[in-house]
Amino acid sequence: MVNRKKIEINPKFQLWTVHARRTAILRHGIWIFLGVWLLGFGISPALAHGDLHPRIEALTREIATNSGNAALYFERGELHRVHREWTNALADYDQAQKLNPSLVRVDFCRGRLWLEAENPKAAITPLNRYLAFVTNDSTGYATRARARAQLGDYRNAANDFTRAVALTPTGSPEFYVERAEALSAAGSKDEAVRGLDEGIARMGPLVTLELVAIDIETQLKRYDSALKRVDAVMARLQRKESWLVRRAEILKLAGRNEDSKAAYREALAAIEQLPPAHRNTRATLQLEASVRSALK
Repeated sequence: MVNRKKIEINPKFQLWTVHARRTAILRHGIWIFLGVWLLGFGISPALAHGDLHPRIEALTREIATNSGNAALYFERGELHRVHREWTNALADYDQAQKLNPSLVRVDFCRGRLWLEAENPKAAITPLNRYLAFVTNDSTGYATRARARAQLGDYRNAANDFTRAVALTPTGSPEFYVERAEALSAAGSKDEAVRGLDEGIARMGPLVTLELVAIDIETQLKRYDSALKRVDAVMARLQRKESWLVRRAEILKLAGRNEDSKAAYREALAAIEQLPPAHRNTRATLQLEASVRSALK
């Protein structure tokens, strides 16, 4: 029997981060992961992009002549997963782990598959097994966090995102945002804002983090803090029209109607000064229409 002591995942795996809700990222991320993982088995990571069937068929032929190669089943299982062929993927994962019981990564793949198949409850058990042995995989913790969040277990989801954040040397805006969402859903909005500020202190004033912080501050009716954040973001941008609109919306919520209208007028003036190539885009035209409607 294999001695499954706790292990640490190769830091190379930290290069591969996906979000279960973003199918496009998932479909491209598989190639990065397989390239790193299969190198450990001495298999070429040169996988064809586009239609997966030719590669799946090629692997099936290879398996017919080399049925004891766990890596071939593992690779085919991953391709089946990307192709959303859940049953075939699970069968290949099972065979890969049967041939090589030390492939603890298979449990991560099972968990991710169930999450993608919209069955987060089924994802928890294999992810628990995986994280019991692989102690420093940020993606593993983030994947379990997403499953827990979908099950309404927001506090434990936030805890997993905290582990994922700690295990990401350069920081991950995505993990900070998702943790804030989980904390907000758990009723800990103050903690959510503090967590976002932690990310801002670590990685700089990223708009992705500031946007979420502004929304939560607004929900908490901390309008002055939200406006301060909006002003700080605008100070760094050349185009300010959408942020002026956000400022106007917050001012209106704060009951400062005259200030709100002034901000809307400033936003409209900024839009009117845009060159035609920028002003006549669908997004800008929609923004202009909303501003004019608010000023009626």
